[in-house]
Order: sequence, then structure tokens, then C-alpha cells
Amino acid sequence: MQIVKQAIRRGKRLIAQMEETRVPETGVAAWHLGQSGMALKRGGVVSYLDPYLSGDPGKRQFDPPMLPDEVTNASYVFLTHDHSDHLDPFTLNGIAKSSSQAVFICPAPHAAKLESIGIDSGRIVAAVVGETVTLNGVRFTAIPAKHEEFERDAEGRHLHLGYVLDLEGIKVYHAGDTLAYPELLETLVPHEIEIACLPINGHDFKRFGENLMGNMSFREAADLGAMLGADLIVPMHYDLFAHNTENPAYFVDYLHRAYPGQPYKLPVPGERFVHLSGRLEDA
Repeated sequence: MQIVKQAIRRGKRLIAQMEETRVPETGVAAWHLGQSGMALKRGGVVSYLDPYLSGDPGKRQFDPPMLPDEVTNASYVFLTHDHSDHLDPFTLNGIAKSSSQAVFICPAPHAAKLESIGIDSGRIVAAVVGETVTLNGVRFTAIPAKHEEFERDAEGRHLHLGYVLDLEGIKVYHAGDTLAYPELLETLVPHEIEIACLPINGHDFKRFGENLMGNMSFREAADLGAMLGADLIVPMHYDLFAHNTENPAYFVDYLHRAYPGQPYKLPVPGERFVHLSGRLEDA
């Protein structure tokens, strides 16, 4: 029996695949970029979330799937907080130049940093918790993220965010970096999340002592995704740095035992997958 394996594309070939992908009317196409990086395509709109494309071989366990100057198709770039693997000046400067049409969304306290990188203020949307913003092809709501603690600036605006993206009826929650906390579930339930992208690398006193802020554990991510009634759970933030990782097999094992039948996707960096929305079909 011959096994046919789809090769994972890189660089310009990966961007070409994004461009050539025809997304079904009730679907969204997604590409995993490593760590918390995702690209989502719905219609002709391509949204990047926390892209980290710096090619530092001393830190990364694998090369980035593309380089910033190869990203010519970004409609929106969502940034959750000001840590280098989520808001990377090299990556953002490159994308801003190669995707002149791109709009950048970040927590309001970090808008000035994007300007310092060289991104024009007219291309920046400052996200604030509690506000829902409608753009062309996507509506988003900023969700508080508790990255060990809730952090706010002098004006009370959150420094760490997650986002609920409404992609023409398909609701995607990208958590950024956050612990699980009771109010998070209460906040997310009304959004009827269909795809939940959640960190699983956990937190402990050793890493905290090394100034590595923690996230929810694989159990907490599985519990949250299942309690939200998500049609698909996508674990993230476990694969890039050897000193701050988790074995995703633990997530899979726990999910199978605690929530048998719960769909999930464990993507390889650069891999494309397509989610078809049963909720849109039922509408």
C-alpha cells in the first residue's frame, strides 16, 4: 500500500498555498506558525495572530515556516501582548513592509511601541477590553488575559489580551498567554466559541523564578475548551523553546480520557487545516 503524504510548504510556497486555498463557504482555513502563531483565512481575509518569525537558531527548536518579508498577504495582524515571541519587532517591521495593506491590532498600551517599530499610526487599532470592533471581514472582542497576573497601565487598560474573532459567523478564540480563571469561562460562553486556540505549557515556581510567566496547563486547556463547547480545540505555546515547553501527548491523553469524542487538532508548524462550521450549516 502506498501512503501519500502532503509535504509541508515553507516560505513563498506556503504563502502561495494560502493565496490558492479556496475556503468553503462555511469554513475557515488555518495554518500553524509555531508557538502561538496562527494564520486564519475566511473569504479573502487573512488574519495573522502572534506571528513570531525571527530565525534565531540559538533559541528556536525549528525554523520559522516563512520569513517576515515573504508575508505579502496579511489583512490583519493581531498581537496579544508585549513579549518577544508574540510582539516581535523584526517580524512586525518585515510584515508591515511586505504587506502594505495590513492593519495591526494590539493592546492599547502597546500602540506606541508599534509606532516606534515604524508602523504608521493609521494602520494600528488599539484594543481595549470590553470593546467590540468591526473591520472589513472580521469583528473582534478583546478578552482579559491573566499572564500570572492581570496587568494594566496607568489608565487601567490591560497589557495582556486574548481575542474572540468573529470571521463572518465563525467564532475563534485565541487566548494569547493566560492562566485559566473562573471569569474567563463566564466571559467566553456568550460568544459561542467554535475554535479555541489555547496555551498548554503550564506554570511553575521554577520558571516563574526565571521570569517565565505561566499559562494554563494541558488539563486546564482541555477543560476550558470542553466547557466552552468548542467544536475544535487547538493547543499552542508548547513547541518552540526547549526551556518552556510541554509534551502535547499529555493534552491528547487527558482529552481522550476526560472528554471522549472532543475534536482537537495538533498541527505541525506550516501545516494547513480546514474547519467546516456545522453551526453555519444549521443556521
